[in-house]
Amino acid sequence: MAGRAARLVLLAGVATLASGSQGDREPVYRDCVLRCEERNCSGDALKHFRSRQPIYMSLAGWTCQDDCKYECMWVTVGLYLQEGHKVPQFHGKWPFSRFLFFQEPASAVASFLNGLASLVMLCRYRTFVPASSPMYPTCMAFAWVSLNAWFWSTVFHTKDTDLTEKMDYFCASTVILHSIYLCCVRTVGLQRPTVASAFRALLLLMLTAHVSYLSLVRFDYGYNLAANVAIGLVNVVWWLAWCWWNRQQLPHVRKCMAVVLLLQGLSLLELLDFPPLFWVLDAHAIWHISTIPVHVLFFSFLEEDSLYLLKESKVD
Repeated sequence: MAGRAARLVLLAGVATLASGSQGDREPVYRDCVLRCEERNCSGDALKHFRSRQPIYMSLAGWTCQDDCKYECMWVTVGLYLQEGHKVPQFHGKWPFSRFLFFQEPASAVASFLNGLASLVMLCRYRTFVPASSPMYPTCMAFAWVSLNAWFWSTVFHTKDTDLTEKMDYFCASTVILHSIYLCCVRTVGLQRPTVASAFRALLLLMLTAHVSYLSLVRFDYGYNLAANVAIGLVNVVWWLAWCWWNRQQLPHVRKCMAVVLLLQGLSLLELLDFPPLFWVLDAHAIWHISTIPVHVLFFSFLEEDSLYLLKESKVD
């Protein structure tokens, strides 16, 4: 929900720096990469590199050039620390110690665990909530959209490429938009299905236009930031307003309110930007880890609310 918007804010800010951070602007880094690529990434040397590269690395898309950048990054970091300087960033990211084929191991594992939690709660929802519940189709769709987003988050943190970055961004935007649609159906759509259908068409049009512009025209990080902050705020305000209005009549909405507030508070962890502890654990990874129980809480709310609506529909 709101946490994805907070993450997009951070990602947009980081990506703006990705074209030139302090580390990759350093002559020592640039010269090291150039020499490494000339020495290892062509002719017989490239064949030798590919012959000794583990199969899992090649399958994950790690190239000779990627290895040169990785090795030269650590050469540069070592020189910085030796001379008493702060750890620099490279291409908008802190230096991470690669584990197997994982570029950012902690964030990748945390994203996977978020996805696993979503899958477990999806299965639980299907087990305990009958398909006849009014919110069943919308909640199931939201669960699958969330699961897809965490899959691409895992892939992105495993190997950062133009494709995985865009998929991570776009799927995160889709989660926020679907959360708004989920809120619309719960607050208005059950009584006025035509309003919900029209709103769904509008959101799909917005998403299509957003993705098309960023994919076909220009990947504008500033625009992406503004767009996602705007829809994130709509999401937060709408959910909180509905929860506050129904807090006495529907006690279980307090779970939803707690989720929104927790995600807003936990997103502040992203502001604690610091070099990774042990070259693995940074603020972004900690934030990902902290959202796992929050997602469980939100799906718990959806389950209770769906069962409540089912009971009410039978009474009517």
